[in-house]
Amino acid sequence: MSSSKRYIPINSRFFNKFVKLTYGTWLGKVYRIEHEGFDLFKTLRPPYVVVANHVTTRDPFFLGVSIPEPVYWITSDGNLRTRFMRFFLSLVGSIPKSKAIPDIDTINWIVEVIRKRKGVVGIFPEGQQSWDGKTLPLFPSTAKLLKLLKVPVVAARIEGGYMSLPRWTWNRRKGRVKIVWSILFKGEELKTLKAEEVFARLEAGLAHDEYASLAAEPIRFHSRRRAEHVELALFTCQDCGSIGRMRSRGNHLHCHACGSAWTLDRHGHFHALGKAGLRFDTIKAWDAWQGPTFAAALEAGRTATFQGGAPKPFFSDEGAVIGKGRKMNPLRRLRAGTLILYPDRVELATLLGEVLVFPLAELEAITVLKRSQLEFYQGRNLYQVNFALRSVSARKWALAMEHFKAALGAAPDKT
Repeated sequence: MSSSKRYIPINSRFFNKFVKLTYGTWLGKVYRIEHEGFDLFKTLRPPYVVVANHVTTRDPFFLGVSIPEPVYWITSDGNLRTRFMRFFLSLVGSIPKSKAIPDIDTINWIVEVIRKRKGVVGIFPEGQQSWDGKTLPLFPSTAKLLKLLKVPVVAARIEGGYMSLPRWTWNRRKGRVKIVWSILFKGEELKTLKAEEVFARLEAGLAHDEYASLAAEPIRFHSRRRAEHVELALFTCQDCGSIGRMRSRGNHLHCHACGSAWTLDRHGHFHALGKAGLRFDTIKAWDAWQGPTFAAALEAGRTATFQGGAPKPFFSDEGAVIGKGRKMNPLRRLRAGTLILYPDRVELATLLGEVLVFPLAELEAITVLKRSQLEFYQGRNLYQVNFALRSVSARKWALAMEHFKAALGAAPDKT
């Protein structure tokens, strides 16, 4: 029997109250959480669904400790792979979902909570946290799920969360988090609206751009380590275009390849140091340039490889540890060594001289868990890669693997 079959979300009211009084009080003070439109909960009664944009690892708690009723949050099954976390998250009603993989168990639990338990379900339709403070594309399947449930939908738009605790760092900043609440749908509306109409309103209700918000209402976010680990998101140098050579410390980011350096201020803007250029002064602008630039570099490397005969490695990182498992089952350490990316495969050259090969054509659900864990499925098996150095960007790996996988069908004949 799989772990997902044995796992049952409980959502203890007593434990929820305890978390609100302790951790919730601490969160409110540390992150200076403010609410707008919260009065809607005075008349709203369950069952209903809460949808929100996703910007920090603490989002479920930012929202859950304020909502009167216990919330069953949909969460990645990667968060439940230890006995302690599985027990703790079951007490707050977490419903596991395999990233990017359809899961009938998840749907069944959601339906049970809404229809049988008359409870509250929380969903992050982006499926993952934003890297640059702007709402990611939503999963269209969320609109279909809302139409299936036919209960009121509350939207929670989190503002200031990205600057307070960006996805790419372990260090929080002192600033302000504002949560804007609104009724997005009434239950009866969902019976008549088309899925496309539901999705459009869902996109509009959760759309948020942290930099645009700060431009309209400037807020300072204080920390002595504002830039630490930003290379997990920005892995391409804006000066020389080198990939994977960015490093950070304190409030500074620099490129090991060309020596360019920048500092990140309290408003999330970069300033050049020394002779460094400053083509992009925000994480959002830098990342918008990085996407197509990185894709062009990947395509150039792929084309050159196939024209030259045998595939050549594009990049590699040492200190990779691969674990193997499935869904919520605990991972078993498989091997450690150097992870190498080719246009048609990923290899792990182990410390014992072995080579594990993962053909890209066979891989599915390539994603980044939390900040820096690379995950993918091969058949029914889940593989998770952890890197010894925090400066190694799992995002870089996931984007490159997806690009090469998509290009395999159009790859030139190697003969």
